[in-house]
Amino acid sequence: MLEAVPLNWGILTAGSIAGAFAAGLNRSTTGTLVATGARDLDRSKAFAAAHGGRAYGSYEEVLRDPDVEAVYIATPHHLHAEWTVKAAEAGKAVLCEKPFTLNYAEAQAALEAVRANKVFFMEAFMYRCSPQMKKFETLIRDGAIGRILSASVEFSYFSGPDRVNFRTERTLGGGGIMDVGTYCTSFGTLLERLVTGHAQVPVRVEYSADLTRGYDSHGAGILAYPSGLHLRLASGVHLAMRNGATVYGEEGWIDIDDPWKCPIGSTMTLQRIGSNRETFELGCDGTDLYRFEADVVAGSIKAGEAPEMPIADTVVNMKTLDAIRQSCGLTFN
Repeated sequence: MLEAVPLNWGILTAGSIAGAFAAGLNRSTTGTLVATGARDLDRSKAFAAAHGGRAYGSYEEVLRDPDVEAVYIATPHHLHAEWTVKAAEAGKAVLCEKPFTLNYAEAQAALEAVRANKVFFMEAFMYRCSPQMKKFETLIRDGAIGRILSASVEFSYFSGPDRVNFRTERTLGGGGIMDVGTYCTSFGTLLERLVTGHAQVPVRVEYSADLTRGYDSHGAGILAYPSGLHLRLASGVHLAMRNGATVYGEEGWIDIDDPWKCPIGSTMTLQRIGSNRETFELGCDGTDLYRFEADVVAGSIKAGEAPEMPIADTVVNMKTLDAIRQSCGLTFN
């Protein structure tokens, strides 16, 4: 990581995830929130009163603010591509919530704008920035459990059957896969990069999902990667699950309680064959999780991308999500 650069941030939208990031940003040593834009000015004013900065009644005004150097895009999924392009054209560094776009074609077009305008870009998988995941990556790179052959990951939650928002609207990219399921696929992308040195698209994808509501309420499947890694994954928005990850190597396994939020009290267990188990407690509170993410951007902005979540990982992840939806018959039209 290069030397961290102090950054003035703008946030697009004033929802709950934006609030979580703003709270982390206010604990950061590198970032300052200077502007928030929402399509409802009163919501933006309430957000600014809680977290600081100026309030705007549109996203465009945030991008026109000369003090804003980086933007956090926390809009609904279907707006990510549009506002990544507009932010890049405005010369702002971009931290965009997952999933980056609704499909690979949209991602390709948006990243072209990022490259053309030579701005920083990172997809906002905040878990990749946690101390727990950094320790996990070190263990894998050091060969703690030998050659990685298999992994099992899941991320799902139970929302009420009558829940209505963009996460349950198929045409807007709703459902489990494009919400929490993206964490599972990104974990597979990370593992393949750790094993082979670079992110690679699975050579085989099989996924089954419950589409009776019009979107994928829950589902499960398997991804086979060029390295020989097999990843079992499950996700959903109407099903409570353990939400853990287990990685199996030829010489042992690593189990992570909650890799996605890694809260205080969560553990990561390393079991080497013939050795005593080792337990690591590297959890953090939710505010710090987003603080780490903001500091990663500040520390990598001169490079144009962050090693914690490089652009190549985003590209592979989007291609993987396309393949999963094709496998289970999920479309957005």
